[in-house]
Amino acid sequence: SIKRHLVLPDHAAEAMALWAAYTFVHDASVISPRLAFLSPVKRCGKTTALSILQQLVPKPLPLSNISPAAVFRSIDLAAPTLLIDEADTFLRDNDDLRGILNSGHNKSLAYVIRTGGNDHIPAKFGTWAPVAIAMIGKLPDTLEDRSIVVPLKRKKPQDNVDRFRLDQTEQFEIIRQKMKRWSDDNFNS
Repeated sequence: SIKRHLVLPDHAAEAMALWAAYTFVHDASVISPRLAFLSPVKRCGKTTALSILQQLVPKPLPLSNISPAAVFRSIDLAAPTLLIDEADTFLRDNDDLRGILNSGHNKSLAYVIRTGGNDHIPAKFGTWAPVAIAMIGKLPDTLEDRSIVVPLKRKKPQDNVDRFRLDQTEQFEIIRQKMKRWSDDNFNS
């Protein structure tokens, strides 16, 4: 189903499917590999890849820009699967955001401390969440080291793929339900 909508390098569709399945049992792991869709130019399928993942993962939170505080507060509050698009427009020069995304890679270190309120009492926020990132260019080294990288290229005229349509996602819903059922049956095994 994934290959029907994207031109991908060898084994990338399988990597996407396995990563999507992993998101259902994320809490059973101690390491959270990021999934990164990187392209040299626009219109290589990054947004389509994230849109497909949105149909497959639990609690997807798609976004195209986010502040560091919104990341750790969203993770701490809802434990979503972050699907970050357009990361090239706000991630490279944002050390705080990179640090938060990096911290969520290792379960034992997946926290940030922030102060708040009038009394400035420190509070601990969890950063443990599955994260997929799409961007033009290269990931910062620390994020790349924590990522399964899927390099994307523009579709050639001879490449035959169907346009992904959000009103035709039944095939992915069935797969998502099967992954959820598998995780419910096997999470504690």
